[in-house]
Amino acid sequence: MLRVGMLVACLFSALAWGASIENDGAPLTRALEWLLSPISGATDHDPSSGTYLHGRLMVLAWGFLVPVGILLSRFYKVTPGQDWPRVLNNPFWFNSHRAFAYGAGVLMLAAVVVIVLEDPRPPWRSFHAGIGWCVVIAGWLQLLSSHLRGAMGGPTQPGTPVPLRNWQWSQVPRAADGSGPRIDWPGDHYNMLRTRVVFEVLHKVCGYGLLAVSALTLVTGLLAADALNWMWVALLLWWLVCAAVFIVLQHQGQAIDCYQAIWGIDEALPGNRMKPIGWWGIRRYSSANVAAAPYPRRARGG
Repeated sequence: MLRVGMLVACLFSALAWGASIENDGAPLTRALEWLLSPISGATDHDPSSGTYLHGRLMVLAWGFLVPVGILLSRFYKVTPGQDWPRVLNNPFWFNSHRAFAYGAGVLMLAAVVVIVLEDPRPPWRSFHAGIGWCVVIAGWLQLLSSHLRGAMGGPTQPGTPVPLRNWQWSQVPRAADGSGPRIDWPGDHYNMLRTRVVFEVLHKVCGYGLLAVSALTLVTGLLAADALNWMWVALLLWWLVCAAVFIVLQHQGQAIDCYQAIWGIDEALPGNRMKPIGWWGIRRYSSANVAAAPYPRRARGG
């Protein structure tokens, strides 16, 4: 993705350099003028400072952070070079997904504050404003609902904290550090209880759905602001890069099931007796076929 971004930057630099050539630079000059012109073809483009900042914050949040966070979550539960399934529960995907998601949430709030201060009219004043408010509210509900995913449990977290009623506290041994009552409990995720199953289905469906709706929201926002053509080109190229990366990583087999990435391929594990939750090619393996897994390469020797 970085290489493609550098190529795009080089392209714009070449256009600017070519526009300065007087002899045969007319086509490049026209191309540069087109890139710096509004999509409507108007001769001037002078958006307010609030609109300017709001648009850039939302594009950064939904156009960049959210797609990257989804790509990392789907394809990097097992990282390149990790000796999976010997080495399990790599936290890279979770930490990065959470960081990108909350980063996008903060940018969303900042963008909302900026535009409300400039234009406090109600959300139903336009299609873009209405759908934008829906995306912001649903986005933060998505973030907050992640705390309802249940306890992890399993061998990686054998002492899972369990909410107890007051009368139960005296019957449960306290943790060694005295922090509170703990019991050895498999947990929602390890046992794939209903709480976890419902969470995963809703989280994934709503996540991809919000990504699609956010793309529509960004397009309507660019239209409302009569954005410059280079903004449309840059956003379209970035989306094409994300789509290409998705297809390549999917083809390479990097969409490994979350449960197996955390706890391994033992067929006796509770989650491995269920169908994986997800869409289009979530990879799941067994001891019989993991040696032939296309990704990660080091798994072939195990």
